[in-house]
Amino acid sequence: MENNEENNNTVIVTQKKGKSTGVIIAILIIVVIGLIGYICYDKELIIKKKDASVKTEEKIDNNSKTEEEAITFTEEQLRKYVNYISPSSNGVPKLLFDTSKVVAKDLSPKEKIDYIANYLFEKDVDSSITESDVKSTVEEVYGPNTYQRTTFNLGCGDYIFNEKDSKYYTVPGCGGTSAEFVSNQIVDYKATKSKLEITTAYAFYSGETQKIYKDFNKAVVLDSYKGEETESIDKYLDNYVKANKDKLNTIVYTFESNDGNNYYFTGFVNNK
Repeated sequence: MENNEENNNTVIVTQKKGKSTGVIIAILIIVVIGLIGYICYDKELIIKKKDASVKTEEKIDNNSKTEEEAITFTEEQLRKYVNYISPSSNGVPKLLFDTSKVVAKDLSPKEKIDYIANYLFEKDVDSSITESDVKSTVEEVYGPNTYQRTTFNLGCGDYIFNEKDSKYYTVPGCGGTSAEFVSNQIVDYKATKSKLEITTAYAFYSGETQKIYKDFNKAVVLDSYKGEETESIDKYLDNYVKANKDKLNTIVYTFESNDGNNYYFTGFVNNK
């Protein structure tokens, strides 16, 4: 009898120990799973926080970059770039005001000079221009390595290259007056370190009719010249364009830069 009681007690103790051990193991498993879940959750939060931080920093950097690229130009600086593109012709420069669009890289060597004719003509001394002056002027407007030797016309006959002294010569005697005027006034611009866009408005005057026109071909009459007693026609026309820019045609000139300092002409669009 005693042996049976001892065996029964032993079984009961063993069963209790087995249950306790199982409970402990189960609790440990739950704890481990909980820890793993928490670690994963925590890591995900960290990653999300890092991503949010990175995106915030990127946004700040992008805003800073935009602010850094914003550039202010004076009226004098803008006018310099607009004056680069000043073709010469008899009367009003048709090459500029009656052309819809120009892409600088598509221009031939002669055409490059056609569009800066008046600007280059300032280099003329005794009906000749040195090749170095032609080259430096072309590359000042269009960029390095854009000059090629060519015969060109500045409105006073062809300039032909002479290899003996590296000069372009033309026949002297160009002159004459014109009763036609054009005003091309700057009305807006956008500038970054890589690009400069200058918007100008323009109008035309004919001395024959004493009227102001919207277009080069003088098909659309805008007004009559009313400043004979107080203002010269060129001054009157400049003021007229500034006061009536919203109803005039515009030209948008584009210049591009690789260094944020030197801007080169890349083309224009004429909204006529």
